[in-house]
Amino acid sequence: MVTKKTQQAVTPAKIAHKQVTLHSHHALPYRKRHFSLLFIMVAFFVVLAILLVQYRDQVITGLSSSRSFVSDLFVGDGRYETTVSSSYGYSVTYDQKQFYGSAVDGSSGDLYIGNELVTQRAYNIVRIAPNFVSSKADATKNTAFTFTLHPGPLGKTDTLDDIALQDGAIDRANLQKGSVSQLMIDGESFTKTYWKSVTSTGVSADLAANFVTYTGLVQGNPVTIVITLGLGSNAEVQYDKVLDSIRFNELVGTVAPTSAHVASRMKASRSILDIITNTSLAAAASTGLDADRSEEIAALYSPAVPKVYNAYCMDILLDGKAYLKDMCSGASGSGFFVSSDGYIGTNGHVAATTPRDLVIADAIDVLVSKGNQKAFLDLLGMSTLKQSDIPADATPTEKLGILIDALYSIDASRFTATNNVENLLVGVTNQNPDIAALLDQTNERKKYTDKNVLPAQLIAYDYRANDGYDGFRASDVAIMKVDGANFPIVKLGSIDTIRQGSDLLILGYPGSASTNGIVEATSSQATLTTGKVSAIKNASGSDKKLIETDTTIGHGNSGGPAFDSEGDVVGIATYSSDTTGSGDGVYNYVRDIKDLKDLAAKNNLTFKTDSRTQAEWQLGIDNFYASHYSAAVKNFNAVLKLYPNHSRAAELTTAAQKRIAEGKDIVDFPLLPILIAAALLFAGSIVTIAFIITHHKKHLIFKAGIAQGSVKRTVHGDPVQKVGVAVAIPVVRLGTKGTEHKDVVKDAKHEQGS
Repeated sequence: MVTKKTQQAVTPAKIAHKQVTLHSHHALPYRKRHFSLLFIMVAFFVVLAILLVQYRDQVITGLSSSRSFVSDLFVGDGRYETTVSSSYGYSVTYDQKQFYGSAVDGSSGDLYIGNELVTQRAYNIVRIAPNFVSSKADATKNTAFTFTLHPGPLGKTDTLDDIALQDGAIDRANLQKGSVSQLMIDGESFTKTYWKSVTSTGVSADLAANFVTYTGLVQGNPVTIVITLGLGSNAEVQYDKVLDSIRFNELVGTVAPTSAHVASRMKASRSILDIITNTSLAAAASTGLDADRSEEIAALYSPAVPKVYNAYCMDILLDGKAYLKDMCSGASGSGFFVSSDGYIGTNGHVAATTPRDLVIADAIDVLVSKGNQKAFLDLLGMSTLKQSDIPADATPTEKLGILIDALYSIDASRFTATNNVENLLVGVTNQNPDIAALLDQTNERKKYTDKNVLPAQLIAYDYRANDGYDGFRASDVAIMKVDGANFPIVKLGSIDTIRQGSDLLILGYPGSASTNGIVEATSSQATLTTGKVSAIKNASGSDKKLIETDTTIGHGNSGGPAFDSEGDVVGIATYSSDTTGSGDGVYNYVRDIKDLKDLAAKNNLTFKTDSRTQAEWQLGIDNFYASHYSAAVKNFNAVLKLYPNHSRAAELTTAAQKRIAEGKDIVDFPLLPILIAAALLFAGSIVTIAFIITHHKKHLIFKAGIAQGSVKRTVHGDPVQKVGVAVAIPVVRLGTKGTEHKDVVKDAKHEQGS
């Protein structure tokens, strides 16, 4: 006997009476049109997603391309190794991070500097000097390496020693000869000689200048190398690599040019060569901050960082009597617009020139570079300094500091300028003025005019040309003013926003082919360099702050703004000091921007910081980065309308128009239409899915009604049927052990009609 055990599971159904309209198409479980509509909705979604991805990829590609283009415009190329190759058959190599180079072409008399030296010319004089600015607290200041080739044989009455000292512009009458030795340079025999200036009587501080010369005949041509060691003797080592780099090939025994024109040009170039060797201008080179942020800051603010030119010529009277005649010089540096109406911040040593400063600087230069102490001691005789004021154990630097302070105790009114002109100019395009014409007209005591520069007026300064030996007396900042409006500007920040390890960015004009004012270059652009904040310290003898940084500061960048990572100016590139003389112990310093703010406040100056030009430029750069070239063109055109001299707007306008023509322009993202379309697609998809579900439910009713006989089978065109549904169809599973489970429809009540 088999016992059957029944299992029953019932899902109770909630009774709900409703009237359902059935059509002939409900005989099918699904309708094709519903799925077609859903497919179309999904297809639209896919197309929309593809378009969005393509837009994203286009923006990313455009951003990369735009950043690369902007980077090429505003960021330096980072190449530093330079070989000067002369068509006379020799070469000299140096590192631009450590040194700056200059050379005179013996066939034309022209001067070339920096990257211009990579072009081979008939160079017969090459000058290499440290690429850092002394803080005036270094007794080895004014060191230099001068290589000179004299094509042709040695004159009958000339000696190599005399030629070398003449090439170094050193006065032999004030020198005593030291040790002499023989050595080889690239297989050629040279004589090495040490020289020291003779100590004068009177107030003595042991201010003996040191020099070393290398002399030899290479294939019959006199060759001299002169290294000026300043007041120290430890600076020679920094030129060891330069000396080792010299290569002599087949020297050409060409007769040196003797025409009056070339001789005059060579004399002028040699004079400028001496001037720029001793000019305290700054530059920068290093790496650090995120590249994208660096490039963005360079792009935004380079147009607000102009090159500054300062060429002057004067005769100086001392106590009403002629003292220095034709005191002329020319140099360049950097500045930055701090106000839309033309105020510019810079260093004092870039913009300020006073007769007393020039006289003291000349006396120091003659002492250090030529070994002649007379002018220096004559000035000391006008001061109240006594020998007892100089401690016996003071170092050469400390002694020099005491003497410099004594010179500045001489009343400034005793020094006056006459027959003078000063061409203080600010570059407002990326084209340099005609430098030769600038220097010539300055020497002729004429004002210089050029469409690429604006004449500037020195408004205020806090500066002493020979400062820092025993503490700083001034902060070396200055404010200039040019006429005009709507200038691009930088944002002045605070030193309080940075700390040790913070990123620091410097914009300015390092001393290379396109960025030094005393060259035959036609164009220039601000170069960005970056580094880190090493420390924030008090300036010696002062409570004013200096930012110590690993960013190299040398010739060309003086007066340039130093930015924090947010793009605010926190300081001014000003000093560096090499305590070892080898380039390995260089310390670089940026003046606190507060010094400039204090100078402005002291002189009741108010800066306008609402530059419309800068605002439009920033929008244009943002649009250019995003490949919205059409929008960028509108911004750049607005910039040029506000400020026609803008140094970069025209260039970026041309670049944007070219990319528009190439089909690379990306219109603004159609956010509102995209959102509306997406919402409609989403709503349509929900409705379509609802149609599918509803139809399928009616199909189940239709199918159940057919099974019960309450619904007639229909074909297309038959009238609709209205069925009253009283209950859902519960499923009861009945099963017996050992038997197969079956689904049974239970208690389904169908009524036609109501």
